[in-house]
Amino acid sequence: MQKMVVIQTAFIGDVVLATALIESLHQQFPVASIDIVVRKGNETLFANHPFIEEVIVWDKKNNKYLQDIIDERNNDDALEILEYFHMCSSIRQTARKYNMDMEEIYESIPEWDGCRDGLQSADDYDECRQEVVGRKQWDEEKEDEYDEEELVFRKRTAEGDDLKEIIEDYKGGAMTIYEIADHHNLWINNLFRLLKENKVIEKETEVTDYAHFYTEHEGIWSEWDGKSELGLIEEFYKALQN
Repeated sequence: MQKMVVIQTAFIGDVVLATALIESLHQQFPVASIDIVVRKGNETLFANHPFIEEVIVWDKKNNKYLQDIIDERNNDDALEILEYFHMCSSIRQTARKYNMDMEEIYESIPEWDGCRDGLQSADDYDECRQEVVGRKQWDEEKEDEYDEEELVFRKRTAEGDDLKEIIEDYKGGAMTIYEIADHHNLWINNLFRLLKENKVIEKETEVTDYAHFYTEHEGIWSEWDGKSELGLIEEFYKALQN
């Protein structure tokens, strides 16, 4: 369940105006849990409010720092999420449960746990890490697991039926560029090279849905600017010379 906290520690006139905000939040997020922080003396304004889960009272005389209340609240939420994560052992399931982005859970679990052991033991750790850090980093980390024969095969110059199937899979449009590379055991820069040499594309950015590919390659926080390219084809030729 998504949780929200409305902070309104002004005096009574401004606090009354917050009711419109709460109603708007409830309309947009009907299943969310909404709490409100108010100055001591204003808590009765929200007693039994149908859309308020909890009224949190800020007593300035006894608790000068509002941040202390917020931090305590966040710690309680973190503990609940962490307990659920360790119970289900799934990053994605935990994210769905608390209406959070997968990458937010991925980054938060080690911070709350104090180590990465719990995160790395998740059933879906590998697939989530691959999505978060991007295929470029993921493939570099896994390269040592391939033997020499496999490494050479991934850099091969496809010919005949092999090449025909690769191009057909690309033109068919049912597979992403990385799915094609994985299916045919090709390094991604080699696939781009083959597509260009066989005049399927003229430049890297012409590949189908390059924006999606860019994020998958570079990581979940990366977004293509609509014009620059990664230089994968040049990278392939350069690697051959080394």
